[in-house]
Parts: sequence; C-alpha cells; structure tokens
Amino acid sequence: MEAAPSAANSRGRRPLAAPVIPVDVMTDSSYGTDMQARLRDIADSSQSHFDADQMEALTGCVELINSGRAGSSEQLHDESDLQRLADRYAFAGSRARSGNITAALEYRAQLDAVVTACEARDEPAAIGRINALLAATGAVPQIAAHHGRGPHLHVSNPASPLPDRMAAHFAMGLAWLVVAGQIRRIRTCASPACQKVFVDFSKNSSRRYCDSRTCGNRMHVAAYRARRQQPRPANQ
Repeated sequence: MEAAPSAANSRGRRPLAAPVIPVDVMTDSSYGTDMQARLRDIADSSQSHFDADQMEALTGCVELINSGRAGSSEQLHDESDLQRLADRYAFAGSRARSGNITAALEYRAQLDAVVTACEARDEPAAIGRINALLAATGAVPQIAAHHGRGPHLHVSNPASPLPDRMAAHFAMGLAWLVVAGQIRRIRTCASPACQKVFVDFSKNSSRRYCDSRTCGNRMHVAAYRARRQQPRPANQ
C-alpha cells in the first residue's frame, strides 16, 4: 500500500510529518465541491489533482479495509490496535476507549461495501452507502483554523468517538471519488492471491496491483514461466 501522505487537518488533527508521496498538493479542499472541474473535466487526471487531504483520507481508508480483508489475518484485535492506526493518520481529539473496536469493525465493513459498489461501477449504491455512513457517524462539516493554518473544513467534532471520526473522514475520501467520477480508481489487487484494496493515483488509472514490487512481480514471473512452458509449434 502507498505510504500515507501529509495530513491536511480535516477533522481536528495535528499536522503530520513531511509528505511521503511526491506530489503537488492543495490543502484547503472544500469537500469535493470543485472536484468535477478538477478531475472529471480535465483530461490529465494525474495524481497532482488529488489534494493532500483527499489522498490521506483514501490511504487511511484503504489501510483500515485491508486490516480485515479476506485472505489476511485480522489486524484490529482491540482498542490499542485501533489507536495505533489512528495515530498513523494523526487523529487528535478523544482517544480509543473500551468498546470502540466493535464500532470500528462495523464501520470497516461498511467502507468495504462502498468499495465493492465502486468496483461494480454501481454509483447509486456507493452514494447511498456513503451517505448512510456520514449520517451514522454524525459528520458535521465545520470551519476551523489552528496550528498556523487559515480557515479550513473539518469533517466532525474532535470530541466525537474515535471510530466515528475515522469512519467519517474515510467516507469523505470515498465521497470525493464519487463526486469526481473517479470510482474506478479504487479497486482490489489483480493478483488472484491477494485481496487487498488500493487507490490508483496514477496518471491514466492503469495500475493493477496493490504493490508492483510484490504482487506485480509475482504475476509477471508467473506469466513468463507459463509462456516458457508452452509447447513450441511444430516446424512447417
């Protein structure tokens, strides 16, 4: 999975360290209100059109979903695991509490269902599930200014339960894809042995594997060996 880019403080978070993904970013997004003009109507839908907040939300969403995807062992066993995941994406505010893991796992399943709808190109279903998630998490957009940043939007109140804030932020990342007409960018790895989800930030949305160095290389090697084992045609 891609490393998490710099945070954009969309939900009362402290700033993350320097960005890992080398892209030009805009940090004051407006919840997708301008995404159609920036992604759908621009022929070059390269990763530079995803701002830092969008990329961070989608990367975190993918990591949460992959923590329980079929074919991999469960990675969220208790609230300490949930808090470690939240800390990687700089969620400030209330921390994980006893009983939060149950809600987190339920939200994870709902986010995964959105991805399934996106892969099926079922936009109405994806929209319905995202809207339901935003309502369930109590997402309340609000303007904030902190840590030296000017006015920007938060997804939810930092006092809300941690699973609610995480699910709301990650659902907002998926909402950006839908509004931009880019639901094809989130998909399951093409390797039959892998069930991980990834977001394709490539210029032409042609990425097929969650990690080209592992799944991609294994598939290329397997294809090469299969070609080598094919019988050669008899001489004419």
